[in-house]
Amino acid sequence: MKIKISTLFISVCVISLLFSCNKTDFNYPPDTVGSSKIIYFPTISLNGADAMSVVKGTTFNDPGAKADVNGTDVPVTTSGTVNTDEVGLYIVTYTAANAEGFTASTQRTVVVIPQAETPGAQDLSGTYTAIGGAPGPATVTKVDQGLYFTTNCWGGGSQVVIPVYFICTDGATLSIPEQVVGAVGRVVTASPGTYSAGLIDWTVSRLDFPGGGLTLEKKWQKN
Repeated sequence: MKIKISTLFISVCVISLLFSCNKTDFNYPPDTVGSSKIIYFPTISLNGADAMSVVKGTTFNDPGAKADVNGTDVPVTTSGTVNTDEVGLYIVTYTAANAEGFTASTQRTVVVIPQAETPGAQDLSGTYTAIGGAPGPATVTKVDQGLYFTTNCWGGGSQVVIPVYFICTDGATLSIPEQVVGAVGRVVTASPGTYSAGLIDWTVSRLDFPGGGLTLEKKWQKN
C-alpha cells in the first residue's frame, strides 16, 4: 500500500510539473517568443499603377504609396524627382521603416512624353517576332497614354532579352528613353524609330556594352 501511495504521489507531481511547464513556456508577453522579440517588417504598396506617363510641361501628380507594419499604418518617404520640362524616364522610390529601423521600398516609373497622345492613334499592343530571329516572341503592352512596355527590344538573332518602356504618341514614331535594364545597363534609341504596317524599326544603343557601347538596328514584326 505504501508503494502505491508513493507511485500515485509521484505521478501527480509529474503531471502538475508538466502543466506548470506548459503554462510557463507558452504564456509569452505580446510580440515575444520566449526571450526573443517578434519583429514585423514593413509592407508597402503603390497607389495607382507602377508605370505612368505625364505630358511635358504639365504637372506630375504623384499618387503616392501606403505602408503598414503588422496592420498599423506607418509613414512613407518619397525620393526621386520628375522633371516635366524634360522628356525622359524617371524613377520615384517610396520607403517605409519599422520601429527597429528595418525598411522596405518600392518604385514607380514615370515617363515624360513630348506631347499628348494623338486622338485615335493606333494602339501598338500585341505580340511581335524579331526579324532575324530571337529567343522568343516579344509582347508589347500599352501602359498609359503614349507609353508602352515591350518584353524585348533587342532580338534580331541575339539571345539577349532587353525589356524596355518606350514612347509612341502618334502611332508611328517611336523612342526608347534612356533607362537602366539590369545587368545590360543603359539602353536608349539613338534616333527616332518607326512603326508602319505592323513593323517596329528602331536603332537601339546599349551604352554600357563592353568596348564603348553597341548600336544596332532592330526590327520586330507584329504577328
